[in-house]
Amino acid sequence: MPRITPPAFVAASLAAIGVYAASLEAQDRTEQPGIRELEANLSDDRARFNARVESDIDDDLLELGRLVAMGGAEAGGADMACMTCHGAEGLGDGTGAFPRLAGQSGWYMYKQLVDYASEDRPNDVMSPIASRLTEREMEAVAAYYAAVDAPFRPVVGEVDHSLLQWGGQLGAVGSAERGIPACVNCHGPSGTGNPPTVPYIAGQYASYMTHQLDLWKRGIRENDALGVMSAIASKMTEEDMRAVSEYYARVRPPERSAVSVEVEVEDVTLSE
Repeated sequence: MPRITPPAFVAASLAAIGVYAASLEAQDRTEQPGIRELEANLSDDRARFNARVESDIDDDLLELGRLVAMGGAEAGGADMACMTCHGAEGLGDGTGAFPRLAGQSGWYMYKQLVDYASEDRPNDVMSPIASRLTEREMEAVAAYYAAVDAPFRPVVGEVDHSLLQWGGQLGAVGSAERGIPACVNCHGPSGTGNPPTVPYIAGQYASYMTHQLDLWKRGIRENDALGVMSAIASKMTEEDMRAVSEYYARVRPPERSAVSVEVEVEDVTLSE
């Protein structure tokens, strides 16, 4: 198992999933972003930084990453094609059974693959797949999805406005009374994450985030740095988890090329 060493300037900071036929039909396996398109995305400094794993990326790494996503790993096959569940563009699926990967931090995704393989993050679906990938393939597919720029799926379902307000409050200031720190402390004021170690949560699927918080609370997932997420989740109620997840699922981060930061939540616009 490869040793995980983030860049020197960075400080340390699914259980079994039901697969629904409808969610698989929603996957777009035909439109694959070209390497030139991915390279164009990397002209944005933030995108290039997100895609980095241990070193800067090149054409060969992106090509290998796309190949792995299509099921072309050295020990691969159709059952290892990332796009089967996550889609060619990393959109995941609307049910939240499979998370959005597009534009996620490359090193963060690489670490999750390593943790799946070692079962530091046990998962009935991902652990067998990750254990068959080489370290180079893990780096490549992580860089590939980090470089992809894809639209966000519409949020499904109505949520009570008071729940969204509570989620926004937890995200912005936390709860001093219950010792819950604000999400913005690590994930940023608009939920865009803090690459390479902290993932974005803006636009991630609510049911997926709620499930992960529950896994941390129950001690099933324990692969976060210094046990931060486990400690936070242990203080949250089911309502807290759902509120903050539904809130960030509705947050839309700025475009990669945007100069100013604007975050839209339903019909409310918040600006930094």
